[in-house]
Amino acid sequence: MGRKGISLEGRVLETRGRRVVVEGPAGPSVCFLSGQRAVVGDRVRFEDAPGTGGKLLEVLARTTTLSRSDAQGREQVLAANLRGLLIVSSVSEPPFRAGLVDRYLVAAGVAGLETAIVLNKTDLPIGDDVEAELSLREAGGVPVLRVGRGDEAGLAALQAFLGERPGAWALVGHSGVGKTSLVARLCPEIDVGPVAAVSDYWGTGRHTTTASRIFGVEGGGEVVDSPGIRSFAPAGLAPDDVRQFFPGMFALGCKFRDCRHRPGEEGCVADAEVPADLVASYRRLLAEIQEIDRRSRP
Repeated sequence: MGRKGISLEGRVLETRGRRVVVEGPAGPSVCFLSGQRAVVGDRVRFEDAPGTGGKLLEVLARTTTLSRSDAQGREQVLAANLRGLLIVSSVSEPPFRAGLVDRYLVAAGVAGLETAIVLNKTDLPIGDDVEAELSLREAGGVPVLRVGRGDEAGLAALQAFLGERPGAWALVGHSGVGKTSLVARLCPEIDVGPVAAVSDYWGTGRHTTTASRIFGVEGGGEVVDSPGIRSFAPAGLAPDDVRQFFPGMFALGCKFRDCRHRPGEEGCVADAEVPADLVASYRRLLAEIQEIDRRSRP
C-alpha cells in the first residue's frame, strides 16, 4: 500500500544531485529535493510516492553541521547531525598534509564534533616527519588510528572505535587518501562504488565518490563517505575559534587572556611552550581565517 500524501519523517542516507535517499519508517525512499536544501545526515519530513519518487517537505533542525567556505567565502554545508570526523590522511601517495588535518580539527571543535585521525596506507614506509606530526596531535588528545593494506589488526581497531561511539562519522581528507577503500573494508557486504588510483602525473588522487552516503559498519557505528576536498576552509570561523580549538594552543599562560599567539605579541608564551611546527601550522591557519574575514566585509 502506498503512502502518497502522508507526511513521514526520516534521515537522508545519500545525496544524488537533485535527489536524496531517505531512510523512512518503511525503508529507503528516493525523493526529489523539491526546493529544499538537504545534505547527508539531515532529518527530514517527506512525502513518499513509490514508483515515481517522493519529495522532501522540510529539513528539520540540525544538531551539528560540517561546513566549509567556497572561493567567495560563502558557507557550504556538507553534512549534518554527525557524531564526529575521521580525518583520513595517507603516509604518501598523496603525502601527509598536517595543515589540512588541523583545518578539520578546528572545524570539528567549533561544530561540537569529536575527532580522530586515521593514517591510511601504513604498509608504505612512514617518514619520521609524519610520525612527529602525529605525535604532536596525539599528545593534544586527538586519537590516532593506523590502517594499511592487509592490516587486519588496524582495521579491527578502527571498527572497535566506531562500535564504541555510535552515530555517523564523516570520512574527510584530501582526494586519494583512500576514504572509499576504507569504507569498502569496513562494509565488505556493501557496494560502495569505484576506487581509483593516484594520478602518477599530478601526484594527486582522482575523485571516486560523486555522492555523499552513510554506511553501516560491521560491529556498530556508521561512516559517511563524501567527495574528496582539495582545499578546505572552515566556514564561519573567527580568529578566536582557531585559538580555542587548535590542538595545543588553548589555555596557554600568556599575559593576556585574548592572546592570539601571533609573532611578537606581548606576553605570548606560545613559542616557548608549544612545538615550533605546531605554532607555525596554527599561524598559517589563523592568517587564512583573517583573510577570509577581510574579504567578506563590505
